[in-house]
Amino acid sequence: MRENAIDNSNLQRRRSAKRRRKGAIIALIPVLVLALAGICVLMIDLGHITAVKSDAQNAADAATLAGALQLRMQRKPGGTWNISEIKNRARDFSAANLGETSTLKYGDIKIGRWNANTKNFTNGGSFSSRNAVQATVKCDCDLFFAHVFGSSISKVEAVSIGAFDVSQNEDGDDVFSIPYVVN
Repeated sequence: MRENAIDNSNLQRRRSAKRRRKGAIIALIPVLVLALAGICVLMIDLGHITAVKSDAQNAADAATLAGALQLRMQRKPGGTWNISEIKNRARDFSAANLGETSTLKYGDIKIGRWNANTKNFTNGGSFSSRNAVQATVKCDCDLFFAHVFGSSISKVEAVSIGAFDVSQNEDGDDVFSIPYVVN
């Protein structure tokens, strides 16, 4: 009989403990929903920034390829050196790829020398040694939810270098490669 009484008291304790815990999850649900919503909002803004950065990089790559091709065409015998034409071509291709939201100013386009051995870009130099164009595309990324924290715009910047190789054939004439994106 005593064992039966002990079993009944254990059973009553377990039932009362279950009754006490029964509503505990209801108090946690609002906290968990807010945390999950906050993470989702952060991921939306970060995803948008990543997409805009990718578009800016594509525009920078297009600008440097167009600029390097224009530079290569000017290096032909009898070609004229026209830096503004190179920069205009780069700006046109940047705008065609990203639209008016990008900013590619003349100061953000540099014409210089790419050294494939050292992986180094040097701005300027003699025209006969120039074989690369560097472009820095800048744009503003409008954020969806970050304005709650006081920031509605994120600055995005992408840098690209387009170059071509110059070698000489057996007659001593310059031979150019197709322009390519370095980085």
